[in-house]
Amino acid sequence: MRHTGVIVGIFLVWHLFDLTFTGTGYTYVRGLAYENVAASLSRIPVAALYIVGNLALGVHLFHGIWSLFQTLGLSNPRFNRWRRNLAATIAGLVVVGNVSFPIAVLAGVVSN
Repeated sequence: MRHTGVIVGIFLVWHLFDLTFTGTGYTYVRGLAYENVAASLSRIPVAALYIVGNLALGVHLFHGIWSLFQTLGLSNPRFNRWRRNLAATIAGLVVVGNVSFPIAVLAGVVSN
């Protein structure tokens, strides 16, 4: 959690600057969200950063969801398989959904 939290925090700052505040690319235009996302994620290092950041987010979410049920007192061995499957499903859906954006741009499905 400590390492993935730092990676997710750095990724969050990058993401906000890249697509919200000022843009870190050469083609950022305020108000053109689709074009900015396509232009930013078409650069391989940026797409790789987004993929790594979202993989770290998935690990972080898995642990957070797993721990949520422990905090609520639902850590009985009868529930462990259910908790693990729920945590893996939610984290997996978030990661697959978020990683699909840079992959779609790099594959040419989404372009300017």
